Amino acid sequence: MTIPKEKMPITYEEMYEELLDVTEHFANQGASVFDVANLMSRFVTEMAFDCAPCPNKATHLLLSAITDRIERDHSEDADASQT
Repeated sequence: MTIPKEKMPITYEEMYEELLDVTEHFANQGASVFDVANLMSRFVTEMAFDCAPCPNKATHLLLSAITDRIERDHSEDADASQT
């Protein structure tokens, strides 16, 4: 059975793109990049703690996201220094 496109679950990439559209909308309304980042980080933190089964899971989710970003930046820096 094929699920019609309008009934298919949204993908991670589609959600990410839609969030970028929201942040662009905020910027067009005059919000600074810092204010948008501050708001989004606080929103995600609240959502993680409200939706996770326990505070430890919420903490793990948030720290994993931060660690992934740090590792990606470190990897990109290492790649750039090798060229």
